[in-house]
Amino acid sequence: MNGFQNDEISKAIFDIESKKKTIAQASNNEQNVIRQKIHEIYGKLGETTYDLYVDGSFEIEKITDTLESLKSLHQTLKEKQAKLDEILSRYDEELKILRPAPPAGQAQCPGCGTAYIPGEMLFCSKCGGKLPEKTSDADVGGSAPSQQTICPHCNAPLLPGSVFCASCGNKV
Repeated sequence: MNGFQNDEISKAIFDIESKKKTIAQASNNEQNVIRQKIHEIYGKLGETTYDLYVDGSFEIEKITDTLESLKSLHQTLKEKQAKLDEILSRYDEELKILRPAPPAGQAQCPGCGTAYIPGEMLFCSKCGGKLPEKTSDADVGGSAPSQQTICPHCNAPLLPGSVFCASCGNKV
């Protein structure tokens, strides 16, 4: 693949990640508005229930509409979360297509998709994110590539093109 194709793929990955973040943020904001309504209704429900109890006139029928409103809002929240999960899953599938499989002996950073050596790296060499301590056999191939330079902070070996040290997380 030439540099132009790599640039296009990198831009496509960046665009998808940006869309995912924007959609998730908008959905979370929308869900927070619903959660606030639920919280307010719970407050009113408690107050109404207490007043009815104190007056000696508590009957479940007097709060049924409020309970139905709560039930409806909770259902709406579940549906919105399911829709968000579905949309984000589609974007994740697109990312899997755009990001190549890691070389033999390596796994992919869950944050940016950069290949890393499981068990030898604690932080991603590209984004600096913390890497999983254990990976499944499906995530890892055969032998590890050779390493060329060392980190000036901790003297750990660096992969070619590393921006962050995979052992200490410092920028190199």
